[in-house]
Amino acid sequence: MSKSMLVVILVFSAITVLRGQPAELNRTFWNATLSDSTQLRLTYSQKGNRFKLYSRPGSSKAVLGNKYILARLARKVENHSIEISGKVNYRNDTAYLQGTYRSLTSERDFSGFIYGKALNAKVGQNSLQGKLTEQYQPARDYHAIARAAIDTSRCYLFDPAILKGEAWISFEEKVLRLSSVVADDYEFENMYNLNAQNLPFSHYGIRLNKPPKKAGGSRNDAPTSKFELKKINTNTVLFSVRTFSASADEIQPYIDTLRNLKIDNLIIDLRGNTGGTIASALPLARFLFKDTLYGGVFITQKYFKTHDQLPSVDAYKHFDIFSEASFELIIKGIHTTEGLCLVVYPEKYPFPGKVYILTNGSTGSTCEPLVYGLKHSKRATVVGEKTYGGMLNGEQFNITKNFRLWVPTADYYTSDGKKIDRVGVMPDVVCKSEEALEKTLGLIN
Repeated sequence: MSKSMLVVILVFSAITVLRGQPAELNRTFWNATLSDSTQLRLTYSQKGNRFKLYSRPGSSKAVLGNKYILARLARKVENHSIEISGKVNYRNDTAYLQGTYRSLTSERDFSGFIYGKALNAKVGQNSLQGKLTEQYQPARDYHAIARAAIDTSRCYLFDPAILKGEAWISFEEKVLRLSSVVADDYEFENMYNLNAQNLPFSHYGIRLNKPPKKAGGSRNDAPTSKFELKKINTNTVLFSVRTFSASADEIQPYIDTLRNLKIDNLIIDLRGNTGGTIASALPLARFLFKDTLYGGVFITQKYFKTHDQLPSVDAYKHFDIFSEASFELIIKGIHTTEGLCLVVYPEKYPFPGKVYILTNGSTGSTCEPLVYGLKHSKRATVVGEKTYGGMLNGEQFNITKNFRLWVPTADYYTSDGKKIDRVGVMPDVVCKSEEALEKTLGLIN
């Protein structure tokens, strides 16, 4: 091969590498979408064989607020709320990317490629697709979405007086201001919900509408069983209730099995159960309580609009009684009455033995009136950690095509006038979550 021909080949190779995109990709902007419909806005940069794809500079600070400086000092977060970094290799006109996806809430493997103006990648179990764009612009009008969320909150929040409080005024001002600078769905959703944690109530937050899950799926995608029975010994059974997001028909077969076991001790594991609907909780309550239980009241916006003070415990009996295992009925009552008094009528043959309840910091919502009622009536011994403290009636409202809002539409108070929301229920026997079962077996023995 002649020297001149070699020079021509080297020059041609250099031109190919440039067209293969190292120089062209650096400092480019990408409109990307995760398979769960989350819109992202990313910038690509490269140095040598290392690449970065990252969200808007300053996005972590917008999400974390006052917590940002401490998190940065502890090296827990970057300046960008999402940062993908790793190695890039070029073959022909394709850039192959391999690295790690890090956000404020997760860390996952990342692999993909860029060809022409398209990005295709896998982020954990999700896919990521992107298109090259000339300008870096927000994915949506987040200020308009935040305004719609505020307006919806004002319409449905259970107590209008809260809207005049310092916590709500500060929240509203902050999210409206920050919604004008956030650039994508991840940043906006986390910014809104993190600020909502400072409000004096739970069951409030914004969510992106996700696409419906496809039928089928792999074995690894199979959902964990909602309920499980395990016989510890001839006299003791462990009933794990992982969620109350179920129907009465789903839990009833397990209660029927328990009824026929003829045991002395029943341990109900509610650790990690974040709640659900009353539909599956009432059948269990009827099986456990030997006497009629007045389980507290839901107080609605209709009451708060005409009263300046909370009702006395003696006034609870004047509210409409609710005892049916129906989510639809309770929602109807919340929107048409001043309050609903929950009443549990025991079934004909309730469980005669001893009851133990296992709880931890994730035991919340629908679980908590059950835990409190069992403890307060001394029907059960509660073992573990204080419950989450998230007991209100929350409902979802679509505020735009892409986002929905959770709003608490009724407050909840126990039969003796106690508030659980933002408070939780203390167990009778306090211990670490992972030690609760062993501690309970020790109590039984």
